[in-house]
Amino acid sequence: MKTMIEISDQRIKDLLCSAFEGGSNYWYWIEDENFPEGETYESLNKNKDFYPYLELPLMEGGSITISSLEEPDNPKVTLDRKAIEKGLQVMAEKFPSHFGDFLAENDDATTGDVFLQCVCFGDVVYC
Repeated sequence: MKTMIEISDQRIKDLLCSAFEGGSNYWYWIEDENFPEGETYESLNKNKDFYPYLELPLMEGGSITISSLEEPDNPKVTLDRKAIEKGLQVMAEKFPSHFGDFLAENDDATTGDVFLQCVCFGDVVYC
């Protein structure tokens, strides 16, 4: 049986922050920041709290490109809203305990790492 739940952009940013600022530091590299058409870092950083790795993947027309430090010959991955939605579904299905921690707001760096790997690879490939 499947059910749908709504997850706020802020909670996604929390997961991304846990991954990028802690849990996934050992395997990822941000290759590129892809801004929506007509936007730049300066135009979006009006309040001085714009973090591209948290904001761009959730913006229409925005994304970041990630590569693996562990396996640099692997294809680069585009992290955007569509990839995040798919990764959340993978996390819910394959790693329900981590997904449950996220829903209960009991997530940590490991939860963020599992999430980012689900987004990028559809599984956890690095431990």
